[in-house]
Amino acid sequence: MTQLGITKTLFFIALIGGFCLIASMMVLGLVSEREGRFADAKREIASGWSERQTLAGPMLIIPGSDPKEDFTTFVLPKTLTVKSTLVPEVRSRGIFHAVVYTSEVEVSGTFSRTELRSIAAGKPVTLGVLLTDTKGIEAAIPLEWDGASAAFAPGPGLAVDRSSGFHAVVSAGKGDADIPFSFVFSVKGSEGISVAPLGDETLVTVASPWPSPKFSGEFLPVDRSITAEGFTATWKISSFGRSYPGTWKEGDVSFDRVLSSVAGVDLYETLDPYDPVVRSIKYAVLFIVMSFAAFFLFDVRSGVRIHPVSYLLVGAALALFYLLLLSLTEQIGFAPAYLIAALLTVSLVSGYSAAMLRDGKRAIPVALLLSLLYGYLYFVLQLEDYALLFGAFLLFAFLAFLMFATRKIDWFELDGRGRSAE
Repeated sequence: MTQLGITKTLFFIALIGGFCLIASMMVLGLVSEREGRFADAKREIASGWSERQTLAGPMLIIPGSDPKEDFTTFVLPKTLTVKSTLVPEVRSRGIFHAVVYTSEVEVSGTFSRTELRSIAAGKPVTLGVLLTDTKGIEAAIPLEWDGASAAFAPGPGLAVDRSSGFHAVVSAGKGDADIPFSFVFSVKGSEGISVAPLGDETLVTVASPWPSPKFSGEFLPVDRSITAEGFTATWKISSFGRSYPGTWKEGDVSFDRVLSSVAGVDLYETLDPYDPVVRSIKYAVLFIVMSFAAFFLFDVRSGVRIHPVSYLLVGAALALFYLLLLSLTEQIGFAPAYLIAALLTVSLVSGYSAAMLRDGKRAIPVALLLSLLYGYLYFVLQLEDYALLFGAFLLFAFLAFLMFATRKIDWFELDGRGRSAE
């Protein structure tokens, strides 16, 4: 092989490898499109079932004496306890699915009777509760207030844009002791639940048989237990941890601030169908370079000439792996999809190599190389935090092998220049 022959061969290999890499990266665009459809399907499921729920309440709402001059006063509870049990289920739309839940929510606590009496001064008092999507409430909600029974009515009882919830008319009653309250309701939701810590002391407990929670919001649980059978998490939050007081006038505190200062948990899906596909595509250049390097070594060492078209077909098979992986993952999950796509690709490239290299035995190293690469890639994808480290080790090992395999090649003699490498 002349110097011009080697140069042209390497140029064509690099050019074809670039085209194959571009074809592999184009699958990323398809992944983005499928992720968009997946997100749309999840929104449609949530819209039909019920959206992610945020609970903010209860709070006392006391109107001013003169609507034109006085502002509404909001009073938060002294103590607040919220217990929620999420019972998850998976709803599907076509090939896409989303996690939804039904929750039994128990709310209890106390209000300061003396504070309420001094502010209300004979004015009507409303106990209001904000909830993101009351469509998820399917039954009436009874209220226990100061030892008496009442019932909530629809609507949060306060003027907040795009607000929803429920309310009840209450009174300060007699005596000096704090006013106890409690209510229990069942609500449907999707993805997760959040609770605003409105009490001077707030205790929130969330439990579910879902094994993979993702804690969200501005507060992390002080105690949590996560097992294969589910999780339990507890938050203890004081009024010093939030950015608004226990009593305020209308306009002094934005309800957006109240609704954003929450403690929450999501029913996290650890097996995102698209994330491992995206991560595997990022290793496409590694597969193309290693496979092409193996064929180039056959070209140089064994004298079997390999046409650029053969490189193109092998590169196309390597790029097609990612399309197979994406389409199969949507149907059967990532692990079995990866196994099937890898077996098909290894079989195709190995079978073609046996004919291209004119010897079935020469295809064995190709099959072993690809099997090792796909096996190692799957191992790296499971590591997540250590993927970069083990990917770097693989590159180092490949470079070391390439240097070892070509250490005795006399490139000058191969170029036909009659010189020995020094």
